[in-house]
Amino acid sequence: MMDTPSNAYISKTRIGVLTVSAMGMASLAITPSYAAIAKFFALNNTSVQMLTSLPNLFMMLAGIAVGRLTTTKINLKTLTLSAIILIVIGGFLPLAYHDSFPILLACSCLVGLGQGMCTNLAQVLISTMLPEKERQSTMGLTASFTNIGGIIFIMGGGQLAAASTWVNNYWIYIFSFLVLIVVILLVPFHPLPVDGGNDGADDAKIHLNKYVFYCAFWAFFTMLLNNVLNNNISLFVASEKLGNTSQAALTSTISLIGGMLCGFIVGAIGKRFKYSSIALSFILYGLAYLVVGFGHSLMLAFIGSFFVGAAMSIAMGQFPYLISIAVDKSSVSMALGVYIAIDSIGAMVSPFIVNPLTTIFSKMGLNVFSVSGVLALIIGVICILGQFQKNLVRNSLETTD
Repeated sequence: MMDTPSNAYISKTRIGVLTVSAMGMASLAITPSYAAIAKFFALNNTSVQMLTSLPNLFMMLAGIAVGRLTTTKINLKTLTLSAIILIVIGGFLPLAYHDSFPILLACSCLVGLGQGMCTNLAQVLISTMLPEKERQSTMGLTASFTNIGGIIFIMGGGQLAAASTWVNNYWIYIFSFLVLIVVILLVPFHPLPVDGGNDGADDAKIHLNKYVFYCAFWAFFTMLLNNVLNNNISLFVASEKLGNTSQAALTSTISLIGGMLCGFIVGAIGKRFKYSSIALSFILYGLAYLVVGFGHSLMLAFIGSFFVGAAMSIAMGQFPYLISIAVDKSSVSMALGVYIAIDSIGAMVSPFIVNPLTTIFSKMGLNVFSVSGVLALIIGVICILGQFQKNLVRNSLETTD
C-alpha cells in the first residue's frame, strides 16, 4: 500500500524546493563590486561584465545537460545537491585566490553552471514531488524566491564590499551553503508518490514542438534586456556620481524587491493578460529603462529598477508555465532545458549587443539605459504583432480538448 503524503510532508518539501530557486541569481552577487574590480585589474566595462555574462554560457550547458539527466535514473536530490555544491565552491574560491582575473572568471563559470542546474531542477522538482493542486502556485512563487535570493546575494555582497574591499563581496556565498543544508534536510531523497503515483511518463518519448522554441526565442530577448541593469547599474551610478557602492547595490536590490512583490501576483497577471503577458513585460522593461536613462537621479534609478524587476518576474514566471502547457509531461524537463539554454545566451551576449548600440547612439545623447528602453519597446510591439503567446495558448487548449 502506497503512503499518502501528509500536509506536513508536502509543506516541508515545498519549502525545500523553493529554496533551490533562491540560487537563480547567484552569479550576480559580485555585480556591486564591478567598478572596484575594473579599477583593480585595469579593465574596461565589457571586460569586467564577463564575470556575469560568461557564466551564462555555462548556464546554457547546464540547462541542456539537466534536461537530459533528469530523464535518467540519477536521483533528483543528488543532482540538486551537486548543483548547489558547485555554487559554494565557485563562490568561496575567490576568497583565497583573487589576484588573477581569469581565476575569478573560472569561479564565476562554476557558479553559473550550478545556477543553471538549479533553475531547471527547481521546476522539475515541483513537477515531480508536489501534487497537482500545489504546482501552479509553487511555480509562481519560484519567481519571488529567486528574487529573494538575489536580494541576499546582491545587497549582502554590496554591504560586505562597502565595509571592506571587493574581495569580501564573495563571503555572501555562505548563503548558498545554508541553502545546501536546507535542501539536505527538507527535500526527500525518495519522494512519496503524488496524484496516484507514477503515470508512466518516464518511459514516454521526448517531443519538443515549435512553441518551445518560440518561448526560448522571446526569452533570449528578455534576458538580453534584463542583464542591462545587472551589468550597468553600478557603473552607471558611479559614472553619473549618483551614489556610492552600497547605493548601487541598493538600486539592484530594489529591482529584486520589485520582482519579488510582482512574483506573488504573476499568476493573476497571467490570467488577466492571457495572450500578452510576455509583450507586457517588454513594454515594462522599455518604460523602466527610459526612466533610468533620462532621469539622471538616484530616486528615478530606484523607480526604474523596481519596474525592471517587475518585468523580469512577469516574464520568468510566465515562460515555464507556457512551456508546461505547450508539451506533454515527459517533455517538460528537456523543454525547460532548451528554454534556459537559449535565454542564457541572451544574458551572455547582452553586453556585446547593447554596448556597441550604445556607442553608436551616444552621439545623440543616449546612454545604455535609454538605448535599451527604445529597444525593449520595439521588441514589445513586434511580440504583440506576432501573437506567439495567443497561438501557443490556443494550441494547448485544442490539444487538451
